[in-house]
Amino acid sequence: MDRRSGDGVPGLKEAALFAFTSSLGPFAVNAYLPGFHAIAFEFGTSLAAIQQTMTIYLIAFAFASLFSGVLSDSFGRKPVLLGGMLLFAAASLGAALSSSTLTLSLWRFVQGLGASVGQVVTQACVRDRWSGLPAARLNGLIAMFFAVSPILAPVVGGTLIVHFGWRASFVFLIAYALSIALVIVTGLEESLPRQERQPLRLGNTLSSYAKGLSCGALVAGALMHGILFTGAIVYSCGGADFVITIMGFAVDEFAWFTVPMVGAGCLGSWCSTRIRTSLSMKNLLWVELGLLVAATAATVFAQHRFSLVYPLILVGPIAYQFLMSLIRPAVMVMNLDYFPANRGMAASIQQFCVTGGFALCSMLFVPFALGDAVRYAMVMCGCAVACCILWGISMRLRGSALSGRADEF
Repeated sequence: MDRRSGDGVPGLKEAALFAFTSSLGPFAVNAYLPGFHAIAFEFGTSLAAIQQTMTIYLIAFAFASLFSGVLSDSFGRKPVLLGGMLLFAAASLGAALSSSTLTLSLWRFVQGLGASVGQVVTQACVRDRWSGLPAARLNGLIAMFFAVSPILAPVVGGTLIVHFGWRASFVFLIAYALSIALVIVTGLEESLPRQERQPLRLGNTLSSYAKGLSCGALVAGALMHGILFTGAIVYSCGGADFVITIMGFAVDEFAWFTVPMVGAGCLGSWCSTRIRTSLSMKNLLWVELGLLVAATAATVFAQHRFSLVYPLILVGPIAYQFLMSLIRPAVMVMNLDYFPANRGMAASIQQFCVTGGFALCSMLFVPFALGDAVRYAMVMCGCAVACCILWGISMRLRGSALSGRADEF
């Protein structure tokens, strides 16, 4: 059964609730970023080694994303969300008490397992209750609220680290996760009735993933979504280097970077909720993708030719952030259209690609770009071009993947 807009038109209340519930993942990435140098000094290791604790977190996040959606298809959305928040809180306590890079990496891995449920399961919750343009608009509103996390996390984290040391950022994450758990218990309605849940059997799970991974339209669309996100997140993932080394700002001055970036994201998300009307969604997406490629190519040229400094150095990334936020809400909804009975599985595949791109950033792209603004821009531009190619493949296969069902876009 495909429930369509059964809960009326979604509004700001629903958007704020889903955004808060799904915000833990990026908050956990950015909150301790300003403390990288302090952690490296205390543990007697390099900045690159501490960067890899983020990579480990993201690998765990991506790995767990493949299972959290399936678990929510079987046990319901609320229990899986609540379990993830409690696991994350316990792991944050372990991270706060760490005394070496090894133990910090271990607890960051467990944090990634717990945090993964938020973004995966909330995608399924939205698509459970709404479809088409209402779902796309709700995703845009969620993105507006969700964008507060990247701006607050390094600012809050930097302030705590300056006054109380880097461990305080993890204490804060404990409180943050428990606050989300409370909201889940008291404010979130279960969107998957018991009669529509899928039995948790290994054979069924493998069969579901086999169908999902053999759907070229879904795989290409999910990869596109992941790479789209990667082009923007390379700057945040390398924030300790980009803000402190390239921009020349201090540990507690991350707001000079995050405020304009997140402001662009909020504006893009707001615009996305306004322009998704009768205009062809597919044609509009192609216009936005074309602008994305043009903007990133211009950024590479300008940075190489003129060696831009702040604030001009952020013009290209801000443009990317704005355009990405226009594009993502529609893409997220369209990628969950192919398997109405297994949206958790489809959301898992989509989130795996997003977090996998984030992990790839931390593991390969940030080390490649360290200390050089031109290389950061090159990564961004490469992602924009790859997005166009993958989206073209997804749209070419979309008709057959929908198997006779109407294309709402």
